Amino acid sequence: MNEFIILLQQHLESAEKIGNKIENGEEYMEEIRQYLPSLNQLVTEIFRMAQDPENGLEIDTEFVLQVLNDILYGIEHRDSVYLLDVLRYGLLEIYDYLAEEIQNGVGNE
Repeated sequence: MNEFIILLQQHLESAEKIGNKIENGEEYMEEIRQYLPSLNQLVTEIFRMAQDPENGLEIDTEFVLQVLNDILYGIEHRDSVYLLDVLRYGLLEIYDYLAEEIQNGVGNE
């Protein structure tokens, strides 16, 4: 589970970096395109964890899916304000929640 926390921290830093670029008016599209494959892998792992009843980790998969859809919407429409909100108040919230739950001992198999 420690490896997952390290991975989560890396994703948190990537999402914050992209959010800061958007906020500062810098070009961010190439960076977010490069980030999407690793985001896909992490979300796959999150869903795997959500389906394992033995780890006790409760994840609102509908919320995760909505955040992913909102990220895609923001990218497709090049809506930087929308994308920044989704990153800060969606994706980062998911990462923070998971990190906190795992550090509190939930999700340890």
